[in-house]
Amino acid sequence: MRRLFIFPVIAVFAAAGLCAVLLVAFPKPLGGQAGGSQSQATESPMLTNERNLAARKKALLDEAADLEQMMKSLTGTEFSAAMQLDQKTDQGVLEVDAALWFIGIYEKMQCDVDREVAKTALQNRLGFYSHTLGIQADQAAGQLVFLKLPATAQAGARIRDELRASKNKLDEIATSLK
Repeated sequence: MRRLFIFPVIAVFAAAGLCAVLLVAFPKPLGGQAGGSQSQATESPMLTNERNLAARKKALLDEAADLEQMMKSLTGTEFSAAMQLDQKTDQGVLEVDAALWFIGIYEKMQCDVDREVAKTALQNRLGFYSHTLGIQADQAAGQLVFLKLPATAQAGARIRDELRASKNKLDEIATSLK
């Protein structure tokens, strides 16, 4: 009986070890300065946009975490509205993350012909994500009328504002590609 328990524990540790090895072997670039010699003046506008978008994603995640903590003490309509806001936030985070992924690939392309083809696809994706973020911001705004507690209403308003700001940033990036 004890052997049956040991196998899953070993599998979990093996998976954790594999993840650690993969993270060390293939670290995700954080958008920092390459080699430490690049100045702010020579930073690409797209990198600045990526950082701003990543900050928007983090703000959405932070707002969702705060709202989820508040939801533990909510009931009824207030809970339902907060749950809807949390779902809109999660969807927004996924779309901002997908946009960051597409932008990252586009930025790493070195072939001008490929970049030109990818630019059209990137503009399309950014337009789509912007559109859906706008819908989510509008739906989040619609949930605010059901929030009666000041703390949840403020959290909901911040989520709505972050969704709109993310939408506007995607619009700005798409426009800069033209």
